[in-house]
Amino acid sequence: MKCVVVGGGVIGASVAWHLARQGIGEVVLLERDRLGSGTTWHSAGNITWKPTPTYDAPILYAFETLARLKESGHETGWLTTGRMFLTRTVETRGTLEQFDRVAQERGIAARWLEPSEARALHPLLDPTTVEGIWLNPLSGRLNPADLTSAYASAARRAGARISESVDVVGVAVDAGRVTGVETSDGFVAADVVVAAAGLWSRGLLAPLGVALAQWPCEHFYVIAEVSPRLPRETPSFVAPDDLIYGREEVGKFLFGCFDENAKTLDPASLPKPFSFTLLPPDWDKTAPYFEQVMRIFPAVEKAPIRHFVNGPESFTPDGLPLIGRVPNIDGLLVATAMNSAGVTWSAMTGSLIADIVAGLESKFDASRYDPLRFGDRGGDLAWLQAEVSGIVSQGYRNQNR
Repeated sequence: MKCVVVGGGVIGASVAWHLARQGIGEVVLLERDRLGSGTTWHSAGNITWKPTPTYDAPILYAFETLARLKESGHETGWLTTGRMFLTRTVETRGTLEQFDRVAQERGIAARWLEPSEARALHPLLDPTTVEGIWLNPLSGRLNPADLTSAYASAARRAGARISESVDVVGVAVDAGRVTGVETSDGFVAADVVVAAAGLWSRGLLAPLGVALAQWPCEHFYVIAEVSPRLPRETPSFVAPDDLIYGREEVGKFLFGCFDENAKTLDPASLPKPFSFTLLPPDWDKTAPYFEQVMRIFPAVEKAPIRHFVNGPESFTPDGLPLIGRVPNIDGLLVATAMNSAGVTWSAMTGSLIADIVAGLESKFDASRYDPLRFGDRGGDLAWLQAEVSGIVSQGYRNQNR
């Protein structure tokens, strides 16, 4: 069996490694530019456990995977910092109290912080601006480029072949079965093709009559020069009621938002090549969220902004990725639309795809990620764009998801 993985971001690299580890045949990863280009490189790199169907098992497996990579000599830049959940509403506090009860039952050292301790842990925080602060210790961040490189190195060690600067321009199908991919270097035969091309996956499969229900939105964060400089181990934060998050970044303060009525964009409108490229800043769109950051972290008001990162991310109508087989085309699978959580879900995605290809029962519920779970609505662009524009903020609005 020969498996071709299309896309060398953090998802494609994880898929290639997990497939190679299964030992089910030849594995080839094709990347049109360099590994980690496209959207992986500008990820904030946060990973946070929550006891919910979306995050529980996948995140625990992600932690196992990071440990396995490190033991094998593959560095990812992983740093455990913990994460402060800041709440202003009774509803959010109730959800966090549920999280805390599960954490205590499992022996996880989560806890509610007193204002003095919270300020000591995060010197920029004004704890009087929120109603409660819950510290989740199973949280941290890594370098997305390092994680992608670690997956790729482990994949090569397991026997996979990785080729950069090879553009896949089409998937070949004959009599309802995949036969390979057309590339800038010619035809590559394959028994299995995994489309892990991020926001370009929809366009890649559209000629086959496959309408993936994913669409990109603009997604923002900034990096501010703050004083005092933040220690490296400063806990990250998320304020679900305000749709904002942030963390330390080389002494500076990185913060961003999951905004309401997110701005959608047509992938075809992006310049080519779109490899290590960003979109123009949108200060008007982000201003309301930055005001909330300044309210909770007053020092930000006078802090110079050093970087404005606006990079497209692909979302789905329910906020869950598209992972699994494409019906009616034997040998075609997708691993795409990570809803700005590619780093978070990369380990689970690779494991699930490898299990499906190998015909094994997976530890993860594949039905949650069925690529065609939206049916014909995936082809309705007006519906799709409206849905993804609204879903961006819902992951924070609904912490139990």
